[in-house]
Parts: sequence; C-alpha cells; structure tokens
Amino acid sequence: MANELKKVLGIDIGGTKIAVCIADTNGGIVASDRLASGATAPYDEVIPQVIYLAEQLVDRNGMKMTDIISCGICAPGPLDMKGGRIMKSPNLAWDAVPIRDDLNKGLGIPVYMDNDANAGVLAEWFFGSAKGKQDVIYLTMSTGVGGGIVSGGKLVTGTTGIAGELGHIILDINGPMCGCGQLGCLEAYCGGRAVAMRLQDKLRYRTDNAMYKLPGVDGKLENLNFQAIREGAKAGIPLAVEMWDEICLRLAQGIGICMNAFNPEMVVLGTAAYHAGDFLLNPVKAYLPRFAWKEFRENCEVCISGLGLKIGELAGPSVALNGLYEAGQWTP
Repeated sequence: MANELKKVLGIDIGGTKIAVCIADTNGGIVASDRLASGATAPYDEVIPQVIYLAEQLVDRNGMKMTDIISCGICAPGPLDMKGGRIMKSPNLAWDAVPIRDDLNKGLGIPVYMDNDANAGVLAEWFFGSAKGKQDVIYLTMSTGVGGGIVSGGKLVTGTTGIAGELGHIILDINGPMCGCGQLGCLEAYCGGRAVAMRLQDKLRYRTDNAMYKLPGVDGKLENLNFQAIREGAKAGIPLAVEMWDEICLRLAQGIGICMNAFNPEMVVLGTAAYHAGDFLLNPVKAYLPRFAWKEFRENCEVCISGLGLKIGELAGPSVALNGLYEAGQWTP
C-alpha cells in the first residue's frame, strides 16, 4: 500500500465543533465538513449525526465507504486508549463514551483513536516539518500545552496509552497552579488559559495600562490574552515584554528537558508558536543553552510547524494512517 494513493477519514472532536475530513495518503485534503453542535451536546444525539455526515461526505465526493481504508479520531484527553473511550473532560459533555467501537460499527471500517497532541506529531511526521525523521517531539501551545513523541520511528504511547503529556513537566515545584492540579507545570507558564488569567489578574485594577489600548483588546479585561501579550511585547509595553520573556524562558526550559530525555532530531512547535514565528523562536533558541547540553542542541532542529493551520485537518487522518502503519498495512 506504500505507493498507492488511498483515502482515509478523520474525525476531530471538539467542544464547539466536530470536523470530518477525507484525506489521501499523501496528505492531500479531499473534502471536509463539520457539525456545529460539537461534544457539548449529548453523545447519543451526536454520534448518529457524525456517522451520517461522514457517509454523506464520502457520497458527495463520488466514493463509497468501502473506498475508505480507515478512520482516525482526534480528541482531547483524557482518553481510555484500550477501551476506545473519551473520558470526562472539562470542555466536553461526554463521559466514558465508547466512540471508537460505535464508529467502527456505524461506518464499517477500522477506527483508531488518539489525543490531539499525538495526532499533531503524527501529522508533522507524516506530512510536515518532521517528514522522514525518526525522533521527533511536537509541542502545541493552545489553551494548554500538549505534547507528542515519536522515538525510533514509532509513536510513544506508554503503558496505558497516555504518554507524552509534556505540558505537565514540572519546571518549578513552587510555581503557579496548573489546571491539572500540580504546581509549576510547563502549561502553567506557557498555556494560553494560564497566561491570560495571570495577565488579567495583574491588570484587573490597572485599567490605565497601555495593554488595554492594544487592537483587539479594546479596553476589555477578558480580551487580555496570550495574543495581547505577544502584541504588547512587540510594541515594547514593559509588562508584556516581561511576561513574553518568561514564556520564552520557560518554553526553552521545557524543550531542554525533552532534549535531554529523548535526544530528538527535531522539536516542532505549533499553534501559538506558529502565529508568533521568529518572535518566539529566536529567544527560545537563545535560552536553550541554559537547559540542554551542546551535543543535544547541535543535533536537534527546533522549528515552527510546517503544516500551520492545516494540521487541524490532517490530525484525524494521521491517526488513521498511524493505526495502519503500526498494523503493518501502510508505510509513510
């Protein structure tokens, strides 16, 4: 199957939307559509809609479900990987739902499942910056910080299938509280929600601060977020400069830990890092010598996602392809 162009299905589960995508084994997007309800609606109502949407998408593009070789589910954690279930999450209404088996029965094709960060590293590995590499780490900086690890040409999943939670590496045991309940996680320093909450706490009663005048903030406390810090730092606003510097320092610390532990060929940064580009990447690289040996740094490229915003569409299909790859039925 390595040289044959086949089609796979990807289903990306989110709180506000569920996206369904058909892609080919070269990473080309054939078609996509979405349900606006997302996983905040009851599971028993949503799953038949997902199956119907997938069937209609296949049909509208002149195919039959038998033309699709597999389906991949990309979902936020926590997941029960062995049972194929999405467990209770703060952003979803579902709890221990057997989505893998339900989609397998409904679609009649092999279905695989993984979390969104693992799906991200798979997409970059198959089709993006890390194509052809054997040892890769992917860090996504969004609401939280997620991680995915490919080592020796294989996705690292661990004993229970949930390895790669790199956003919860502890950087400081006396650091800020993370949403996971631990203190000083990488996510607590660099995750979008944590950063926004910290900025809002600092400026709640300082409405004369220049940050409130930034485009997109428009004088509103709730608009003081990760993007506002980035733009404020570019504008030279002292508080934003200070906070951006800490984000870059702590991200470098987290990357350094990953380098020392896994000795990767490449570390790929996505989401917020993609939007920030060199404004984030250059200071992170400048801080890295404080946290990783020279030999690790000289043999590892730290770069921004090659897929950019396309990674969201390719996440589910990449899970589908990895399932086939690990079963010996497809070769990247």
